[in-house]
Amino acid sequence: MHVSANHVISVHYNLRDDNNELIDTTYDDNKPMVYLHGRRQMVDGFETAVAKAEVGTKLSFTVMPAEGYGLRNMNNTQRIPKKYLKHEARLAVGKNIHVNTASGVVPGCVIKVGKFNVDVDMNHPLAGKNLHFEVEIVDIRKALNKEISDGRVYGEIGGVHA
Repeated sequence: MHVSANHVISVHYNLRDDNNELIDTTYDDNKPMVYLHGRRQMVDGFETAVAKAEVGTKLSFTVMPAEGYGLRNMNNTQRIPKKYLKHEARLAVGKNIHVNTASGVVPGCVIKVGKFNVDVDMNHPLAGKNLHFEVEIVDIRKALNKEISDGRVYGEIGGVHA
């Protein structure tokens, strides 16, 4: 079986930036990441790179911003009243926060804190960055009909509850 649309994929990965700094890893807690392939749960470049891989395959690849989190948009900022960010506790410049929007919760980064409002950079923290992945395909299974219809993974895969 190989990685393809509507399959539940379990992967271990290291993600690094252009300076070889580790951004994220699944190896620290030894719990693979599980996702539903072909449903845009991963950036396009990741899904393209792992497509057709089999269990046990190890891949190294780079995802450019256009196939990752996009280019940085310098105008993508919002001024948000502080009262809507009470769930974030102490606000400080450079703090990564979560902002409730009409299209769901999105990440942001505080760029200015005023008395009543907070200016937030709404670009994804990885926007504009090249993403260097080392990936190991741990498990692959066909998605259940409910997983396909709901667009999310249920149940066990590779001994991990997803």
